[in-house]
Amino acid sequence: MPRRAKAIEVEATPVAAKQPHGAKTAAIKQALIANPTKSPTEIAEMVTEQGFETTANYVSGVKAKIGGKKRKKKAAPAAAPEAAAGPALPKDAVSIGLLQKAKKLAAQFGSIKEAKAAIDALAQILD
Repeated sequence: MPRRAKAIEVEATPVAAKQPHGAKTAAIKQALIANPTKSPTEIAEMVTEQGFETTANYVSGVKAKIGGKKRKKKAAPAAAPEAAAGPALPKDAVSIGLLQKAKKLAAQFGSIKEAKAAIDALAQILD
């Protein structure tokens, strides 16, 4: 047969007046606003003197939530070059605009062969 646990008698303590929900946090916020340069440990001591049991870690959490100490944001990554954004084109690719100009040039010379001969002659002169 299993043993029974001994009944522990709890000493009746007078029930302190219950604080409204969020009273400790409100007290910490007021202390942080009034003393922005104090450390969380010092704020915890001040709030404990007011009758709220708290720790420096709890004060740090409240401080972080209200934005007492803001962190720097990381720099945005550098924008990628525009050439990488579109499809890669070969270096000898010709645009539509250049093709239209070549068409007009061929029309002026009468044929593509004559336009090509004129361009070859120009290339020999420029070299």
